[in-house]
Amino acid sequence: MSRSTKAEVARRVAEIFPLVCDCFSLREIRSIIDAKTVWGPMVSDSTLKYYAKRCRAQLCEAARFDRAEEIGAAKARLERIIARSSAKGELSVELAANRQLCDLLGLAAPARSEIRHSGEIGLEAKQSLLVEKIMQELSEREEAAHNGDA
Repeated sequence: MSRSTKAEVARRVAEIFPLVCDCFSLREIRSIIDAKTVWGPMVSDSTLKYYAKRCRAQLCEAARFDRAEEIGAAKARLERIIARSSAKGELSVELAANRQLCDLLGLAAPARSEIRHSGEIGLEAKQSLLVEKIMQELSEREEAAHNGDA
């Protein structure tokens, strides 16, 4: 059997790429490739493992990204959606996109945090008010009992 060209190997890797992405086992890949391609029955398991290894390397490469660039792209997309939906009068779409933009930029996080903390502070304030009222009522009862005895 002759050696495959780089282009042929790249084509074969591209054919099994979706199978590797879907976490198919080597046995499953083998059966699908054998059934659906001409070249499947001609390659060994070690060659198929090599193709799968190339697919996983492509997945690793695809996982690398520039965070600032991706945030900038997402921000630009959301701003375009907001502008288009505003022009069309689609307020629900505009509101949803605006909410996603705020989440992306982290603008909503402090507000939610403050609400949570103010709720806790409110509970503590309510507890101290209740304690004060109880203490005041006890002192009034004590004073009334003391005045009633005199």
